[in-house]
Amino acid sequence: MNQDFETQLQVVQRALGEVVLPALHNADKHVIEQLHLSLAAIGFMRQRLPHTRRYYRGTLQHYLDMAAAIVALLPAEAVDLAPLASAGRTVLDDPAASDADLRDATGALRAAIAALVEAVHGTAQENALDTLIMDHSETILLEDRVWCVPLGFELRPQDLPKPAWDR
Repeated sequence: MNQDFETQLQVVQRALGEVVLPALHNADKHVIEQLHLSLAAIGFMRQRLPHTRRYYRGTLQHYLDMAAAIVALLPAEAVDLAPLASAGRTVLDDPAASDADLRDATGALRAAIAALVEAVHGTAQENALDTLIMDHSETILLEDRVWCVPLGFELRPQDLPKPAWDR
């Protein structure tokens, strides 16, 4: 068996599309629909697999930037965020860190930021924190939209910027 993931995905996609799909011509509509969704998911994975590490690293960097700005804005309230940001920086700087490590560090920062939003709800700091998060989220959401372009939900994908992970 070929050890290359991209080739394996291509083989599976081809087998499902050229062998299994035609054999299901009398199947229920939902069966065919599920196979089409599976083929689309495999196609997405094939296209994005070479870029995943850079995408995960870029996403973690965006959350580290947001965390640093939050700590500067609300040092007393963000005491739990600073150590997570430091741990995230360590993961980002570690060339041996796995993709799962990058995703976990990003998830931990995201959860801590969400908890901080809840903690300052109704306080004088709420508006400043919301504004900061919205400002930093714009870049994150744009990168996520670009990442998902192959799924076909963007009305004008040509208007999106070139992805940071592909520069």
